[in-house]
Amino acid sequence: MELFHTSPSEITTINTDGRFFEFLCFAVDEYVMTTEEFVTYRITVDENDIIEAGSLFYHPNAADLSPLVEGVMRMVGCDEGTAEELISQRIDVFSLDDIDAADAGELSWDIQATTAKAAKILGFRGVSMLDEQGACYMIDMLGHEAELERAR
Repeated sequence: MELFHTSPSEITTINTDGRFFEFLCFAVDEYVMTTEEFVTYRITVDENDIIEAGSLFYHPNAADLSPLVEGVMRMVGCDEGTAEELISQRIDVFSLDDIDAADAGELSWDIQATTAKAAKILGFRGVSMLDEQGACYMIDMLGHEAELERAR
């Protein structure tokens, strides 16, 4: 599967310090989130290495995701079922009554990062989900920098 990532600057190394840790967000087409200069990268990932967010808690090892579920429960102030629904992207924080709209965007990104971590815990390289741009793929790029082929 060919995927694209755009960045406001050249990527030379991947670390775990950013908003999405070692994960980069990809799409099946080039997407642009800036009016400034940007770089587009292309990678090829085996579809079998990607799990759909909605399938995370149906995986045989879903119990391994308990620490992430507990983290979302603390982050959002919700119960276990709601945390699982958030991680699996079946609901988003914008639909929760107790979340201040000013906080929802940041929480949404934090939960996307948690969803990517869940996929990695279950042995997948990435996870597919929907965001404001449509289908997106959070892919673990730590140690895979050489796979980033500059497309533009």
